Amino acid sequence: MTFRTLKISAMLGTALALASCTTPASNSVIESAVQTKQVSSDLKDAKIPILRSSYFEKIWGAPDVAVFNDGTYLLSFRQGISLNYVIIQGLLEATQAPATPPGWSEKDPTGEAAPRHKQSWRLTNILGSPVGWYQSDGGRGADFPTYETVDFSLTAPDGRTGHYRVRVSSDSSAKAEDWIRRVNW
Repeated sequence: MTFRTLKISAMLGTALALASCTTPASNSVIESAVQTKQVSSDLKDAKIPILRSSYFEKIWGAPDVAVFNDGTYLLSFRQGISLNYVIIQGLLEATQAPATPPGWSEKDPTGEAAPRHKQSWRLTNILGSPVGWYQSDGGRGADFPTYETVDFSLTAPDGRTGHYRVRVSSDSSAKAEDWIRRVNW
């Protein structure tokens, strides 16, 4: 799977996840996500304060950048040709986290229904703010499990508030938590 396909899959996966648990009143959020188009690879075009990761920029290199017509953005870091990646998503608004984290299932290569794993919220700190996160996918084949934060809000040094989500793919939850915390202004 190419990294560009992975980014598109991440965006569509988010929209589809919203679609699976939305009420008719929130369908406009899904329609907006599907209608969003990349218009730039320059963060100057983003309308949201830029949450980045100087840590990953230093060890993995500059991220792929996608800025969309609604002013949202996606920073995608990848560790060489490995399956490890970190995606920082700047959002127009934060969606409310569910009372319990969604379950996840491992993909069964035979196509059989796999059991769903229930889980508790995990908590970490991002720039001094507590943020919940969970495992969103069990991985399959050569893919590592995926972990993601709930949507969270932070106030940038310039006083503007932004809303964000961080998604990582790694071979361990300890590494995922460490990576989630490594975002900064």
